[in-house]
Amino acid sequence: MQLDKLFLKFGLASSAAELVTLVLVLLVLSTLFWLLVGRFRLHNFLINMYISLAILQVIPNDAMAFSKNSSILVFLISVVLLTLLNKYLFDIHQSGSGLALWQVFAMSFFEVVLLLSIIISFLPAKEVTLYISKNSLSYFIDPLWRLVWMIAPLAFLVFVRKREK
Repeated sequence: MQLDKLFLKFGLASSAAELVTLVLVLLVLSTLFWLLVGRFRLHNFLINMYISLAILQVIPNDAMAFSKNSSILVFLISVVLLTLLNKYLFDIHQSGSGLALWQVFAMSFFEVVLLLSIIISFLPAKEVTLYISKNSLSYFIDPLWRLVWMIAPLAFLVFVRKREK
């Protein structure tokens, strides 16, 4: 049975099914991301995403003309390289034993959404709407939501650190 028909039976809008599906996919991606990156490197990966995005913003457009999706390629390569070389480039140490399980999961969720927001913002909207709906796309490329996804991981870290003290 389709999820939207199930929601209609309960008197809910079919757009709610779309939103629930999007959240479930993001939760699965967050879990996979957490397992791939590891709970102790989530902070470093977040910093590397911000650094890579900053580097990408200052690269001249004519230097990025080598491919259709060159911005995505440069961003992903720089994030991966910075993450792999992190202990040689930066001296970032975290005190304590790391985040609790729920905190790791929330942090990986925020990072996955931020990563998807950055990647999707570089793609043409027509291309992306082949895979997700326009309503779901707005959660990733709308300027207000992009700002939310940029700030949410940092705000969460501040919240977690204040609760520990």
